[in-house]
This record gives sequence, C-alpha cells and structure tokens, in this order.
Amino acid sequence: MIEVENLTKSFGGGRGIHDLSMDIPGESILGFIGPNGAGKSTTIKLLCGLLKPDSGSASIDGIDVTPSNYDKIKKTVGYMPDIFGVYDKMSVWEYLDFFGAAYKIPVGARKKRIEEVLDLVYASHMIDYQVASLSRGMTQKIGLAKTMLHDPKVLILDEPAGGLDPQARIEMREIIVNLREIGKTVMLSSHILPELGTVCDLVAIVAKGELRAFGTVEEVSASLKEKLRYSLIVDSDPQVAEATVANFHNVSDVSLSHSEILFTFDGARTEIADLISGLVKSGTRITSLSEEEIDLESVFMKVTSEDDE
Repeated sequence: MIEVENLTKSFGGGRGIHDLSMDIPGESILGFIGPNGAGKSTTIKLLCGLLKPDSGSASIDGIDVTPSNYDKIKKTVGYMPDIFGVYDKMSVWEYLDFFGAAYKIPVGARKKRIEEVLDLVYASHMIDYQVASLSRGMTQKIGLAKTMLHDPKVLILDEPAGGLDPQARIEMREIIVNLREIGKTVMLSSHILPELGTVCDLVAIVAKGELRAFGTVEEVSASLKEKLRYSLIVDSDPQVAEATVANFHNVSDVSLSHSEILFTFDGARTEIADLISGLVKSGTRITSLSEEEIDLESVFMKVTSEDDE
C-alpha cells in the first residue's frame, strides 16, 4: 500500500532523511518511531505531498507521490498532525460539516458520513458539543473523525495518543485497531512505545534520517541478537539448579528468589535446549522456563544506542 524507495530530503547539516526505503502492506498498522529530529515528520510530509524529495520515490496505493498526482494522494491519504486547528465557536457537527464541504462531500451524503465517522471514534454523543468545551481526548477523537471524512485508504497519524490520560489512550488504541479491521492502512508515529508494541503489525525505527530497523517487533529484536532474559521455576533444590545455570556458557546476571531463577543468556536460542538437558541431568525438576516478553522500548534503545556511542 505504501512503497518508499531511496527517499532523500536534505536540509543541510545532516538534517533530513537519507535513502529511506520500506514497503508497508495494506490493512496493517506501522509504528513509525525515532528520537526527536530523526526524520519522522519529514517522511510524513513527503508522503502527504507537503514536501518535495531531493531524490528517490514514494507511492501510495500505486499512485506516485508527485506534484501531478497530489490531488489523488489527498483523496487516498488522511493525515492527522500532532497539533491541528479547531474552530472553538463551532459545534462538533458544524466543524465536521465544514470539513465535509471542504472535502466536496455532497450535502445529501454529508450527514450520514459525519454520523459514520463519529461512530467509528466512539464520539456519536458529542455531535452537539461546543468544540471549545472538548477535553484533549475528545479533541483527538474529533480530529480523527475529521481526518476520515473522505474515507481515505491510508491514515497517517502523528502522535494521536499524545497528552491523553490512560483511559483515553486505551480507547484510541481500540479505535486504531478497528480501523485496520475495516480495511485501513495506518502509519502511526508515537513516542508511547508500549502502546505501539501492542497494536502494530510492523515497526520502522529511524535515527539521524536513516532507517535503522524494519519488520515485526520480534524480527527486529532477533536481528539485533540482543541478550535474552529468562525465568526458570523449579520443583526441586533451587540452589542446585542455580549453580547449574550459572555454570552454563553465555549465562550472566543469575539471581534466585524462592523457586524462581532469573538469568540473562547471550547465545543462540537453540542452545537453551542444552541448558534444559543439563538441568535434568543434575536432578532438577523444571516447572516452567519462559523468555521475557519482547519490549519495544528496549528494542528502540538498542537500535538507536549507536548514536550515543
């Protein structure tokens, strides 16, 4: 649905993006993350036709993002920036009706479409609210409803959960997942990494204008060959098990708490089978052995750590 090939835009002094390439399939959610100044906003603006690249290309739903196609791109893409304008003296209905007219939605179809998008963002009850009275979470929902008025195939959302309380973030997460379920492709830029890890099919990590990692969280984590953290629970002498684990190669940071042994392993996952075999030979009865769940924040810090180095 979104194809980017060697996309480059330079602002001098190393700022911008450099040779960015990625393919995003339809009906998926991409988490687009990176430190401040990494090139996220530049990439988004290039995809929306708000900036012209120095070189490289991009296409959305088979449409090349070029000046001659900007009208088609605007019909295909819905873009919600992190800060967007609202008209405080309007009601929610008037606000959406105004943008419906801007999108050239016929008057006869506009009422139904406004009701549909409000329903999608759990905001049907806000239809007569004054825009000035909306909370941050309510405003974000209405902004997303406005972005979907023209029924775009692709949604590019910049920090949609920024500044929201926990309940509002949960609702926004549910809304975004529902958008994928109805056939939308979502490109989601956010700094709330735990939120992204729970909803995204793919992640793209950028730093200093370069794509550092792309794929599922699991694929990116595996490609880093990062240390794995394990929890071992035994139903036998835990001190014997702890000694066996501690003496196994590539094991570090071993700790014992009651019958649970935590340890870090810096080897191939297949070698864990050898550790299990050694534990059994030592007379250890294993209740469970589990690898800690992959954490997107840890992956992000690992991918971008070379900048600090």
